[in-house]
Amino acid sequence: MTSGMKQILISYVSVLTSYLVLDAIWLGFIAKESYLQAMQGMLRDDYPMAPWIAFYLMYSGAIVYLVVLPNKLATSQKVLMSGAVLGMASYGAYNLTNYAILEGWPLMISLKDWVWGMVISSVTSYVGWLSLYRFRDNSLSK
Repeated sequence: MTSGMKQILISYVSVLTSYLVLDAIWLGFIAKESYLQAMQGMLRDDYPMAPWIAFYLMYSGAIVYLVVLPNKLATSQKVLMSGAVLGMASYGAYNLTNYAILEGWPLMISLKDWVWGMVISSVTSYVGWLSLYRFRDNSLSK
């Protein structure tokens, strides 16, 4: 494995780890009650894990590919803004679609989750960029 590939892998693992930790705090503690109250009757008793695993693996890869690598030589502000834009688009698509097609989907949950998506995408993009930046060598600046 080349040095550049190792750096990309470190960035991916950093994004994935920070995403999992932050989302666990958000979904498990901060927003849990408001989500449960707003979505009564819509939630399953048992959650299948495969869709969650697939989402975290794919979205972390998208963050690295669409935000971290194209901005490897950019400023931290550019990375944070690019991550927020990715979060705005992806979480916006999810929440606006749910609001448009699901009977009883709460607007406040859509707005709250949309903002959360922008924040977590921005922060995890920064974490991935920072890990890439810290371990960067000349092979990535070409």
